[in-house]
Amino acid sequence: MKKGICILLSSALLMGTVPVYGDMAEVEQVTHTYRAEVGTKNFYEDDVLQTLDTEIYLKDGYVMLPVRTFFTAVDENAQILWDREKQVATVWMGEYRILLDVPKNKIQVEYGNVNVSGKLEVKDGRLFVPLRNWQKILTRCNYEMDENSIVWDSEKGEAIVNVGEHVINRDEELTKTEITGEGQKPVYLVEPTEQYDFIWNAGDGYFIAENYSDENDQIIFDSTGKRLATFAPGTAHHVGYLGEDRFCVYDYEEKERPAYVVDAKGNRLFSADYDQIWPYAQGLALVREKTENGYRYGYIDTEGNLRIPMQYGSARSFSEGLAPVSMSESGIGQYGFIDTKGNVVIEPKYRSADPFREGLAHVQAISGEGFINHEGEEVIPPRYGFVSDFQNGTAFAVTKDRQIIVIDKNGEEVRKLLELPKETSYFYTPSWDLLEVEYPLGYQGIYRYYDKNGEISRETYELQSGFSEGLSAVLDKETGKYGYADEKGNMVISPTFDYAERFQDGYAVVKQIIPNENGIRTVKVGVIKNPLMR
Repeated sequence: MKKGICILLSSALLMGTVPVYGDMAEVEQVTHTYRAEVGTKNFYEDDVLQTLDTEIYLKDGYVMLPVRTFFTAVDENAQILWDREKQVATVWMGEYRILLDVPKNKIQVEYGNVNVSGKLEVKDGRLFVPLRNWQKILTRCNYEMDENSIVWDSEKGEAIVNVGEHVINRDEELTKTEITGEGQKPVYLVEPTEQYDFIWNAGDGYFIAENYSDENDQIIFDSTGKRLATFAPGTAHHVGYLGEDRFCVYDYEEKERPAYVVDAKGNRLFSADYDQIWPYAQGLALVREKTENGYRYGYIDTEGNLRIPMQYGSARSFSEGLAPVSMSESGIGQYGFIDTKGNVVIEPKYRSADPFREGLAHVQAISGEGFINHEGEEVIPPRYGFVSDFQNGTAFAVTKDRQIIVIDKNGEEVRKLLELPKETSYFYTPSWDLLEVEYPLGYQGIYRYYDKNGEISRETYELQSGFSEGLSAVLDKETGKYGYADEKGNMVISPTFDYAERFQDGYAVVKQIIPNENGIRTVKVGVIKNPLMR
């Protein structure tokens, strides 16, 4: 079985956004013509018949067209979620969100209302929208249309719509990953339940659950489902995991400041006399305290003892035995590296520095970005406008003359990916090790996507960007439910969820939303196991 699938994009912070310059010769504008014959099931895209399963009709002088027909004709990857009870459709066209509310006769694009012509209507179980509104919707989604783009021929009883868009000139189409198969039933650690309002997969086989209705009743349980600790209602605002079997508790007096640290069973170990505590790395946790002029940073051990004094203007966690710290009082510039005893081992001379990864640390100097080794040697001199972290021996780099390339650990060019066109922006997402290039406004939101081997399609990018532990959460357009697919596009866990998180340490949090007759939804949250890691 082959299904229409769109991939869930996990939340992640986009990094490395930089405007660059060049030309736009590779982009061309094309116009697509759509034709709807009233009183028939005939809908044409560029003169190619797309037979519908319901008739197009007239109402109050407006041509009524089914929502799914038009959105998927303009963008085959459009996501359409229909709430039958509330009679509200949510549509995603790329980055644009469209809300169609039948009872309120309301159309919203990116949280801005559209003046609706005619009335939205549900007929034979399908949502219809007056065709005149499509010009308003698509223009806000950065397509090329004006008041003359929709023409009504009363003699023929047909409407013609012209929609302009920009496309990339390519010799060959990029391969699109397709999702196939039905998948297997999920295997649960925690069956979806109303018992908890929220479950957080903390990692290391620990989970933290909350009940908001009970003044944030907090619970810690493990991967066997055994409850390890319970914090009585009103005693903990929230609980966070620090690693090393340590949990940080925030109380109601200062909700944003940690109060104390406990073990997995809830036994209090030490007070958290700091503004913030980061997770443990190599037995030490970065801590911060507020001062009159800003912040100071230091490091504590698993018993709460201050091992490295609060003397840095800024700092990061340890990795590969070293941590980047700023000797500047303001925390801006003067970055070097210390060892786990607090000894300075790499001279503080950089504008910024990141933790070591695969034997190298990313640093920034006035001259650009590059990498140093554990001895502080500039293995790759700071000469790039941007470089990503190394993953599996390679990194993305942007040269001063606007070339996006892939480099190895010697700084040698492995391959060239792209010469950046004028005023485009690029976005690197470390957790995915993928690069996204966005063209400027006026180019109908053109995006290009790259992995280390070259350009990939949007479908492949979306699948790859959702991966964790061999599976990616995917949305089935037919059911509006999420499941999980593998790297080859095989559905592994059947789409039965309304919300699906990434896997961590063999588990993922999922939700099911059940509508009730009174309009109130019941949300059930659970935890599933990764079948690839049995």
